[in-house]
Amino acid sequence: MARAASPYSSKGGSVYHVFSDCSAGKSIKRSLKVSGKGNKKLCGACKDIKAGKRTR
Repeated sequence: MARAASPYSSKGGSVYHVFSDCSAGKSIKRSLKVSGKGNKKLCGACKDIKAGKRTR
């Protein structure tokens, strides 16, 4: 099961992430990671994880 995390996104990115196991979210460099949703839409991979369609 994927681990839920506090919402985070990348500076300048168009989506936010809510799972620490999200492959797209994992690729964000620490220096570019910001907390919060920032009026962005949920990442497609995180949507799939939430729906149980994938694990990461």
